[in-house]
Amino acid sequence: MTGGTSPPAPSPDPPVSSEARHLTRLARRGAASVVGAGFSAVFGVLLVVIVTNGFSPADAGTLFAATSTFLIVESVTLLGTDTGLVRWLPEQLASGRAADVRRTLAVAAVPVLALSLAVAVLMAVTASALAPVLVGTDSAATMTVMLRTLALVLPVAALHDLVVTATRGCGSMRPTVLVENVGRLGLQALAVLAVFATGGGPLALAAAWSAPYALGLVAGCWWLHRLVRRSTDRAGAAGDRVPTPWVPLAREFWAYTTPRAAARVTQTALKRSDIVMVAALASPTAAALYAAATRFIVLGQLFVQAVQQALSPHLSAVFAKGDKPAADALFQAATRWSVLAAWPFYLVLAGFSPTLMGVFGHGYHVASDVVVILSLTMLLATACGPVDSVLLMAGRSWLSLRNSTIALAVNVGLNLVLVPRLGIRGAAISWAVAIVVRNLLPLGQVRRQLGMWPGTRATMLVSASALVCFGAVDLVALALGPDHLAATLALLAASCAYLVSVWSWRERLGLDAFRTALGSRRRRGFPVSPKSAMRVGGPGA
Repeated sequence: MTGGTSPPAPSPDPPVSSEARHLTRLARRGAASVVGAGFSAVFGVLLVVIVTNGFSPADAGTLFAATSTFLIVESVTLLGTDTGLVRWLPEQLASGRAADVRRTLAVAAVPVLALSLAVAVLMAVTASALAPVLVGTDSAATMTVMLRTLALVLPVAALHDLVVTATRGCGSMRPTVLVENVGRLGLQALAVLAVFATGGGPLALAAAWSAPYALGLVAGCWWLHRLVRRSTDRAGAAGDRVPTPWVPLAREFWAYTTPRAAARVTQTALKRSDIVMVAALASPTAAALYAAATRFIVLGQLFVQAVQQALSPHLSAVFAKGDKPAADALFQAATRWSVLAAWPFYLVLAGFSPTLMGVFGHGYHVASDVVVILSLTMLLATACGPVDSVLLMAGRSWLSLRNSTIALAVNVGLNLVLVPRLGIRGAAISWAVAIVVRNLLPLGQVRRQLGMWPGTRATMLVSASALVCFGAVDLVALALGPDHLAATLALLAASCAYLVSVWSWRERLGLDAFRTALGSRRRRGFPVSPKSAMRVGGPGA
């Protein structure tokens, strides 16, 4: 065209904020982790349903006590390396130290292997002496067989958990989802089902529960090898192939990880010791009731833990770069998304607990009070957000150890007093008090020392919506009974109202990050809309 002006060039897309990019990345990893948590939840409940319906309450309680003891012992042999690897591997990759990754893995794995072998031998030798203490004389023979069977796989299980954790530290959630949540837990449920179908005894039951760790270790090692090779190849392209000497690297790793060795034990004991104590102070049958009831609480925790698994390595890299606004945004988003999903679940669980406990077999509904007590407690715990992960990724491992030790002491002390008097309800009260302590202590520390806070206006909004919608359902279930048709219709109506409210607030809740994350997997570089970027990245979102 002559004599005219050329059309103006299109304006470039506005830059996406750093916080929005970090939230998109968290959403992408978190979505994968939540999928894995869903499989874990299904297989976990399926396992308990098979055990409680297919075996006597005494055998079921003995298995739960044996596996809880095994998991506590395994947490000792891990020496805190699961958290140490998630803390250090992302920082090494973010700060140009990818050449240190292989040495860090060796520094972590060798002590774990040596200790797990020694503890496995000790566990097998002392099984006959431990069994009467843990479950009483009537089930001691069954417990002895199970403990010795589980001791055989202890080193394999410890290395399995270390390897899967290392894959998260290297930036991938897929091994956790496919190897751990789908593979190991799925095979565990199928193997126990096979034992039930063939009429196997305690030895076969314990072997079926533990054998999938071996297959998971093989798959995890293969996947970790690929991830490490990719990271070191990138480091080679950048010209960084000089690793840190062994002694300074080991000192750096274990200075942080040593307190985690004790903290990991206290955290696992906090989750598992109550089952063991109920079996010892009451009976294996009571332990079966309590384990079944707490399985529903674990379901809600799985989503929160899935978000934390995706958050921790990302948060470590952000702290390494000194990006405080991004750390705040990640912490608040993780809390907001956890409340959004977990509060409706726990509120429904509290109202419909007698009906839900019926899936575990006849007589298990008597443990519904345990579900109510712990469900209401988890509302507070979820609202505090992943405060322990924030402390750990900020390098405050000693504070985390102190907090978990105090919470464990509270739990054990109250169990000793309340379980002989109140049975499984006493165990539920003890754990509830410990959960409150375990969350309020780090919440105050994160506020004072790091200047971070999980709550936002959007979090308050979605929590109020959950309380209004599902609190009303609980009132209907309490008045008419959870099996009444009106309670079911009220639950459907509340779910629709809650979903509509969440959808209308999706920008304020930062849910557009998930849409962007899914889009970026199809075509890298998919931009966030300017409005969404402001919403997601803003401190008051």
